[in-house]
Amino acid sequence: MSETVTKERTWLHLLWALPIPVVVSWVLLISALWDFCGINGCTGGGFGISRDIGGTIGNLAPIPFLIGLPIFLVPWSPKRGVRAVVALVTGVAFAGLGFVILVSMAS
Repeated sequence: MSETVTKERTWLHLLWALPIPVVVSWVLLISALWDFCGINGCTGGGFGISRDIGGTIGNLAPIPFLIGLPIFLVPWSPKRGVRAVVALVTGVAFAGLGFVILVSMAS
């Protein structure tokens, strides 16, 4: 009986496993915005626009792994392939959302 209860509630572990990667991802997104726009802001502030594409990509690259790792590791689904696909799609979607936010703030 206890096995059934634990198998049904394993998805609840995502509630404590996901907030930390989400916060770290937002910090990386802010750092990517800082690298993309520079200290003067995206308008340049009289000093010209400073674009560091390498730093921006370097800050955005770990986001899919940070978001996808807890989704993959928490056994909310008995099938490992399902967890891998959902983790990949969610991580890439979160990073894509971050990139869209970055571009909209930089325009």
